[in-house]
Amino acid sequence: MSWLAGAVALASAVAAGWSTALMHYGASGAGQGARASELARHVLSEWRWYLGVVASLVGLALHATALHLGTLTLVQPLAVTALFFSMVFRDLLERHAPPRRTVIWGAVTAVGLGLFLVGAGPTGGTDLPDGRAAAVLIGVGAVGVLLALRASLRFLAHRGLLLGTAGGIVFGLMAGAIKSTTSVWSDGALLTSWPVYTMVTVGLTGFLLNQHIYNRTRLPESLPMLNLVNPLTALTFGIVVFAERPSGSPAAMVLEVVGLGIVLAGIFVLGRTRQE
Repeated sequence: MSWLAGAVALASAVAAGWSTALMHYGASGAGQGARASELARHVLSEWRWYLGVVASLVGLALHATALHLGTLTLVQPLAVTALFFSMVFRDLLERHAPPRRTVIWGAVTAVGLGLFLVGAGPTGGTDLPDGRAAAVLIGVGAVGVLLALRASLRFLAHRGLLLGTAGGIVFGLMAGAIKSTTSVWSDGALLTSWPVYTMVTVGLTGFLLNQHIYNRTRLPESLPMLNLVNPLTALTFGIVVFAERPSGSPAAMVLEVVGLGIVLAGIFVLGRTRQE
C-alpha cells in the first residue's frame, strides 16, 4: 500500500507542477505590483490560468487519494518534487529546454526519492485525528503565517523566502486537513466534524496566497522555501495529530532520513540556483 500511495503522490506532484507553471505564467503577465482587482481581471482572461486551475484540481484529487492510502510522513515529502516539474513545464511554456543545472539537480532529487522509497515502511499512528492537538497546531501555524506575511512587507530583500515560508505552512496544514478529512470520511462523520471545514478554509487561504506569491515573486525566489517548509509542517502534523512514528528497521530508517535529506536539499538548491 505504501508503494501505491507513493506512486499516486508522484502523479499528484506532476499535476501540481503543471498547475504552478500555468498559473504563474498567467498571473505574472499582470506585471509585478498589480492591484488585486487588476490581477483578478488579468488571470480571469487567461486561458492558461484556467487550465492551471483544472490541473490543480486533478493534483488535489490525487493528493487526497495518496493521503488516504498512506501517511503524511510518506506522502508529503514526495509532494516537494512538484517544484522540479514546475520548473521544467515553465521552460516548455517559454519554448526552451530546461537548463543543464535543472536536469542535474532533478537527477539528485530522483536519487534521494529512490532512497526514501526504499527505506519507507509502515508507520504507527491512529486512524482518527486528535482534534485538540490539531487546533493548537493550526493556531500556531496561523500565527507563523501572519508573522511571515508581515515581515515580507518590511524586509523586501527577503520577500520571496518569507512568502514561501507562509505558503509552506499553509500547504503543510492543508495536507494535514486533507488527511484528517479522508479519515473522518471513512468513519462516516464527514459533515459533523471539524476536518472538512478546516480543509475548505485552509484551502481557500492557500489558493489566494498562491496568487499573491505568483504575482509578487519569481518561482526561484519563493518555491524553494515553500517546498521545504511544506513537508516539514506536514510531518509535524502527522506526528502531533496522528501519532505517526517510524516502525521499520534501523537500516530502513537511515535510508528514509538520508533520502529525505537529499530530496529537500536537491529541491532547495534547484530553486535557489535557477536563473530566469
